[in-house]
Parts: sequence; structure tokens; C-alpha cells
Amino acid sequence: MSTEELMSYAESRGHRIHYINLREIKAITLESDGTHIALSKALHGVEEKEIVAHELGHCEYGGTYNRFSPYDISAKAERRADKWAYLKLVPPGELRAAFRAGIVEAWELAERFEVTDELMVKALEYYMEVGVLNNR
Repeated sequence: MSTEELMSYAESRGHRIHYINLREIKAITLESDGTHIALSKALHGVEEKEIVAHELGHCEYGGTYNRFSPYDISAKAERRADKWAYLKLVPPGELRAAFRAGIVEAWELAERFEVTDELMVKALEYYMEVGVLNNR
């Protein structure tokens, strides 16, 4: 899924995206009169796509929390947002097709799905953990 497709998805679901000057963080999702995603104006390329997908995960899973939330609540929300991003950026069916085509190295998969190596490794670990890749 491209950044443009993610933006269209956000708009279709009523999530508003704002580009602002953020100094200490790259993005944040807030619930106030709807769902708002604030993105750093400094984001671009693959980093922007991955961050938008993660923040949309917060929106779609209702996973916003305040900074005073207990660790387990914030960790769960972050995990759900990551899961949503993996499913959108590296769909399991397309991943299985890549494996069948002989693309098995994380860096090759990252290139094919246009994500960072880091996200690909995390997605593969998640899919292995939940058994999605057991029957390629």
C-alpha cells in the first residue's frame, strides 16, 4: 500500500491528517472531535508511509492512550498499531506469493514491498509468532 493509498484510506474513514512542525516526535494520533493524525513536516518517502500506517493502526484499533497510561495499556496499543501496519504494508497473501517466487531474504522482501528492512523483519517475526507463515 502506498502513502497515497493510506491517505485515501484515512480520508475515507474520516481520519484527518495534519502536517505540523513536530520537534521531539515524528507523529501522534489524537481523539478530539474525530481522529486526528499529526505528522512531522520533515517526514518523506518510506519513513512517512510506515509512520502513517502505524498511526492509522491506532485509529482503526481505537488504540489511543494518554502519556500517563500504565505501560501495559500503551504497549498493547502500540502492538495493535504495528499489527495493522504489517497487514496493510506486507499483506500475508502477497508475502506468501513472494516466497513462492523465491524471494525469501528480508532485504529482498523489503524492496518488493517498499518498506524498510527493519519493518520487514518485525513483520516476519510477527507473522511467524501468530502462525500466518506456517503453511506457505
